[in-house]
Amino acid sequence: MSPAAPQRTHLVERAAELLGGHGGTQDWRTARPDTPPIPEAPARPATVVPPEPPPIASERLQATGLIVAQNGPGRSRAVEEIAVVQHQMLRTVQEGPRSSTPQGRIVVVTSALPGEGKTFAALNLAAAAAGGAAGVVLVDVDGRQGGCSHALDVAGRPGLYQLASDPALRPTTLPLRTAVDRLLFLPHGVGGVAPEPGSRRDLPSGAAMADAILRLASALPRHVIVLDTPPSLSTSEASTLASIAGQVILVVDAERTQRNEVEAALDMLEACPVLQLLLNRVRFSANDTFGAHGSYGAPDVG
Repeated sequence: MSPAAPQRTHLVERAAELLGGHGGTQDWRTARPDTPPIPEAPARPATVVPPEPPPIASERLQATGLIVAQNGPGRSRAVEEIAVVQHQMLRTVQEGPRSSTPQGRIVVVTSALPGEGKTFAALNLAAAAAGGAAGVVLVDVDGRQGGCSHALDVAGRPGLYQLASDPALRPTTLPLRTAVDRLLFLPHGVGGVAPEPGSRRDLPSGAAMADAILRLASALPRHVIVLDTPPSLSTSEASTLASIAGQVILVVDAERTQRNEVEAALDMLEACPVLQLLLNRVRFSANDTFGAHGSYGAPDVG
């Protein structure tokens, strides 16, 4: 009986022995030196949502000039006059020539000269209108030192500057809440740094600002956009923005501004279909004005 022939190893086993030495049972796929390890997928970092800043306090608003308070305890002649103007403003928003477009909800508040009270008027009209509208955004287009953004202590917050500089920025992320219901505030936001007095450096063009405000109005389709712009005879912003607005309210210091200055300002704003004058600091000698029939928040004594 002839001896049994030695059992031949499998071809794969012999190849594994040649590659890895004597490990006859070694998995040949792990013996290849040129096989790189499979990297593990990096962990995805968690999204950090920055906390929303607190609303601008009523004390700040009052220090800036707010006299209109929703559900306030009393009424004065100034408050009653602001109520009349804001009703006319909202009526123009609803029924004006541009009422069916986003432009119809844009209101330019300006003056011919500095110091006529346009910021006071814009703030109080915006606050009063917030009580009768779905929402109002007050926009600081002026950006001057000591203006609305600085008085409200939000000059370092991003705002119109960033919105006009970056067309991809979402407009709804920038307006700040205030203590007044349905009233938002968009700072000027010059690079996050307060500008020097009288400085207009590095500002976006008027066309870029107009486009930013139109995007804001389109992104907030139920809000009235009130613009506190520089004086119309000092810079070009009011004239440029008048062309995209539904109405312009020109604040006039009744005791100081000359007729030719008012006429020159109206010429600068004629691109807007609705121009209205708001007389400020008018001296009355009669007793038949608002507030003359006793106090509307307290008993009438005497």
